[in-house]
Amino acid sequence: MNMVLNTDVLSMAEFALDAREHSARLKQRGRATVLTHDGEAAAVLVPVEAYEKMAREAHEHQMDQRLKTAVESYAQGERGTPAREFFDSLYLEDDQTTERA
Repeated sequence: MNMVLNTDVLSMAEFALDAREHSARLKQRGRATVLTHDGEAAAVLVPVEAYEKMAREAHEHQMDQRLKTAVESYAQGERGTPAREFFDSLYLEDDQTTERA
C-alpha cells in the first residue's frame, strides 16, 4: 500500500468538511490517508480491505512465529505438555467458565 504524499494527506478540518467524499476516495484508491492536526500526523485512515489484509497477514505472521518457536523447542528435545494434561486443563478451564456464566 503505497502513499502519494501530495494527495494522501489531509487536515482533519478538510476531512470533516466532506467526510463522505473523502471516504469514497479512500475506498476507490485503496490506500491509506494521513490526517493531520496542527500540521502533525494525527491519524491514519485505511480502507477496510487493506485493514483486513494487514490483520490477516499479522495473524499469519504471529502463527508462523509460534510454529517456528515450537519446532525449535522440539528440535532441542523439549516435548511440551502431554496431551492428557493439556486436554484436562482445557476441560478445567471450560468448567470454570461455565460456573461463572
